[in-house]
Amino acid sequence: LLAGLAFQASAKQNTWNQTTRSEVAFQEKYKDQNAPNSALIYQLDFNQFTSALSAAPLRGKATSKSGVTISFPNAEGQLETYRVLEAPVMHPDLAAKYPQIKSYVGYGIGHTKKVRFSTSPQKGLSAMIMGGEQTMFIEPYTADLNHYAIYSRSNNEVRTNTFRCMTNDMPLALQKGAFGNKDANDQVLRTFDLAMSATGEYTAYHGGTKPAALAAMNNTMTRVNGVYETDFAITMVLISNNDNVIYTNAATDPYGSNLNTELQNTLTSVIGEANYDIGHLVHQETNSNGNAGCIGCVCVNGQKGSGFTSHVTPQGDFFDIDYVAHEMGHQFGANHTFTHSFFPEGTGAQMEPGSGSTIMGYAGITGASDVQAHSDAYFHFFSIEQVTSYVGGTSCQVNSSISNNAPVANAGSDYTIPHSTAYFLMGTATDADAGDVLTYCWEQADQGFESKTSVTSTPTSGMSPSFRSLPPTNSNLRFIPKMADVLAGNLTTQWETVLTQGGVMNMSLTVRDNVAGGGQNNIDKMVVTVDGTKGPFEVTSQTSNVTWNVQGSETVTWNVANTTSAPVSTANVDILLSLDGGATWPMGLIWNTPNDGSETITVPWSSATTQARIMVRSVGNIFYAVNSSNFTIVSPTGIGELSDEAVKVYPNPTEGLFTIDFGTATDVQALTVTDIQGKLVLNESNITTSNMQIDLTPFANGMYVLQVQTGQGISTHKISKQ
Repeated sequence: LLAGLAFQASAKQNTWNQTTRSEVAFQEKYKDQNAPNSALIYQLDFNQFTSALSAAPLRGKATSKSGVTISFPNAEGQLETYRVLEAPVMHPDLAAKYPQIKSYVGYGIGHTKKVRFSTSPQKGLSAMIMGGEQTMFIEPYTADLNHYAIYSRSNNEVRTNTFRCMTNDMPLALQKGAFGNKDANDQVLRTFDLAMSATGEYTAYHGGTKPAALAAMNNTMTRVNGVYETDFAITMVLISNNDNVIYTNAATDPYGSNLNTELQNTLTSVIGEANYDIGHLVHQETNSNGNAGCIGCVCVNGQKGSGFTSHVTPQGDFFDIDYVAHEMGHQFGANHTFTHSFFPEGTGAQMEPGSGSTIMGYAGITGASDVQAHSDAYFHFFSIEQVTSYVGGTSCQVNSSISNNAPVANAGSDYTIPHSTAYFLMGTATDADAGDVLTYCWEQADQGFESKTSVTSTPTSGMSPSFRSLPPTNSNLRFIPKMADVLAGNLTTQWETVLTQGGVMNMSLTVRDNVAGGGQNNIDKMVVTVDGTKGPFEVTSQTSNVTWNVQGSETVTWNVANTTSAPVSTANVDILLSLDGGATWPMGLIWNTPNDGSETITVPWSSATTQARIMVRSVGNIFYAVNSSNFTIVSPTGIGELSDEAVKVYPNPTEGLFTIDFGTATDVQALTVTDIQGKLVLNESNITTSNMQIDLTPFANGMYVLQVQTGQGISTHKISKQ
C-alpha cells in the first residue's frame, strides 16, 4: 500500500513536464504523427507512469473509492487528476500472454471528465479524454515515446480525404423485420467477443511483430470501447486466441482483394463461429477504405466476421474514431447519417446536413460538403436508436446487470414559432444517481430528401435537416442559429438556419449520464412548427450605437409580426439586457409585458457598458430577437458607489426578512432587489424613513442583489436567502 501511495504521488508531481516543439525539433518523430499546430508538447516519464499504474485495481472488482491517482495534461496546459482503474479490452488469457499491453479508465477528481487510455512498450501511451465541451487526445510525438502531443479534437484540422466506406446500406434488420427504436437505458452492459485480425501490411506498419500489432489494436479498441460504453452500454473484448489471426507476412496471409469474404472464411476456419461474436480486419494500404460487409450482423453466423477497415495510416484518433468505430457501427446496425450525396437507404437515418459530424457521418472526406475535418467522438441519436434496437434482439453476447440508472430526458412541449426568427431549444433531465454528470445533445430528427452541401437552401425549400449536430455539453440549452451568428444578423449560415417559410421540424434531445463502463442515456422528442404567415419577429430599436443614461427612460420597439394570434399565440414577452455584447443576459428590463411592439423601460443601475444589447424573448414560447448593434449605457456624472458602511443590511444571510438601515446615507431616492438572473423582485421609490424591512419569504432561496440609490451614490449588497 505504501509503495502504491508513493507511485501515486510521483505520478501527480513529476511525470509530466511541458516543453515546446522547438526543444524536440531534432528528435525523430513518431511514425506518421499528425498532431495539429495548436497541440501542446509534454515530456513523459513513461517508466514512472507505468509503475504507478501497476497498482490500479481491475474495474468491476474495485470499490467506489479505490484506484490509483494519475494526472493528465489537458489541451489548455493544465494537469487534471483522475482515479484510475484497469479496464482490459483483452480476454484474461490473451492479457496473460502479453502482460505489458494494458488498458485503463480514469474518473475525474474535482472535475467531470473521464479518460480512456492504453499503454505498451511498443506504442507508449495513447489516451482519449472525454467530457466538458470537447474531446482531447494524447498521442506519441517522438519515436522514443518520451514526448507526447495533447490536443483538442476540434483543433485537429488535418484532413484525410481518401477514405471511402463501401458498406451496402441495406440493413439486415430490415430484411428480417426491424426492431423497435429504443435507447441505452435498460441497465444492461452487453459484452461481445471480438476477433480482430490483422493483415501482414498492418503488422509491418506497426513494427512487424504480433505484440506490436496487438498493442496497436489495444489502442484502437480502448478508444472505441470508450465511445460504445458511453453511447450504447456495449463493450468488446479481444478473444483469448486473437493473436492466431494477427499475420506478420503480407505475402502469406490469407488476404487479397476480397477482404470481406476472406476475413469471414479466415475467422470461420481459424477461430470457429461459436468462439466470437463480431469479427473485424485492420489493414494498411494506400487505397483507404472500409466495408462492414453488412448492416446489423453481429451474432449472425457466416456474416458477423466480414467487416474491415483499411487506411494508409492505421493508427491515431482519425483511424480509431472516424473509421473503425464507423465500420463497427454498421456491423451493430447503424446506417450513414450524412446527406452530402443523397441516395435513399430506406432507414430514415440521413439526418445530418452535408458530411455530418457524428461517427456515422463522413466528416472531412467529402470536400465542399464537409461540416468539419473529422467526426466527433459520439453517435447521432438515430444511430443510438438503431444500435440499441439491434442488440436488444441479439443473444450471443454476455449480458451483465449494472446498477447505473438511466437519466430521464424531457425535451419539453411542442411549439409553433414565426418564420425567419431565431429560436432556442431547452430541455430538462433527472437522474436517480446523484453523482452522474449529465450531458445534453439537441439534434433534428428529420430525414433529408436531397443532397446537401449546406443548409442555405433549407429556408426556402423546407428540406430537412436545418442544423448540424454539436457534441454533448453540460448545458441543456441550444440556440438556433448559434448566438454569435444571431448577434451578427446571420440567421442562415452554412450549417444552421431558420426557416423562411412554413414547415415542421422534429427535434430530439439525447441525455447521457457518461458513466464509464456502462453509460445509460435517454432520448425524448418534441416538435417545432414554423408558421409561414407570421414573422419575422424582430427588434426594431437600438439599431446603431445610441447612448442610454442609467435610470433614464428609454423605449424598446419590435415587430410583433402577428405573433399574438393563433397558433403562435404569444401574448407577452420579456425584455433582457446584455452588458457584454450578448455573451450573457443577466438583467431583465421588464418581465411578462404585453407583446404589443413597444415598451418604455427604466435603465437599471450598475449597467454602464459600451457593449449593451437588447433581447425580446417570447413568454411561453421559444422564439426571440436581438437588436442589431452594440450600444452604450453611461452612469450619471458624479454618481459612484458608496462604502459598505453607508447602508447596512441585516440579518444576512436571511430566511426571508431583512432590514435596511440607511445610516449616514442622505436623500434616499429608490431601491431595487433583483435575483441572480437579473429578474426584478422589488422596486421602491419615495423612501422617507431611516430604515426599511424587506420580505423575501415568497421567493426561492438563493442570491439576490440589493441596490440603494441616494443623492451621494449607489450602495450595492448581495443578499443570501437560505
